[in-house]
Amino acid sequence: MSAGVRTALTVLLAAVIGAGSGLLAVTWLQKPPAADMQRPGFTLPAVNGEPRRIDEWDGHVVVLNFWATWCSPCREEIPLFTRLHNEFRDAGVRFLGVAIDDPEPIRGFLDQVDMGYPTLYGMETALDVAAAYGNERGTLPYTVIIDREGRIVERFSGQLHEPDLRPLLQDMTR
Repeated sequence: MSAGVRTALTVLLAAVIGAGSGLLAVTWLQKPPAADMQRPGFTLPAVNGEPRRIDEWDGHVVVLNFWATWCSPCREEIPLFTRLHNEFRDAGVRFLGVAIDDPEPIRGFLDQVDMGYPTLYGMETALDVAAAYGNERGTLPYTVIIDREGRIVERFSGQLHEPDLRPLLQDMTR
């Protein structure tokens, strides 16, 4: 085998190995975190400044939504979440917002929009909480469904619509 052919085969083999490694890395990075993991604990301030802990909602189905005032799809979800919160409240479902924002823009937003459920806030700390719940890229909106035993059963990146959420809540409250 000539040196030129050997070099070409070596380059081709290196390219195949590199492409395969790249595909494995992309697959690994896109793999969603395992469902049915126990929800991490956290404490964040409510808009009034009072510290709140996630375990206050233990025993309920929790729809934990990470959002921001500057995020258009986040703002579009809030009326749906408020409606579903009111509808499923007696069945033990609680919605909880975590705003990746400062308190002043949140207060201004809440003066204009009827958010029928509590919201907590933070910047880096809230982003760390979102990452602990599987949102390592900081995508907003990001929603996590937690069952009554505190297990994460579902994660959604991006805007949720009623057909995505209603059947899940109905199943979890039967």
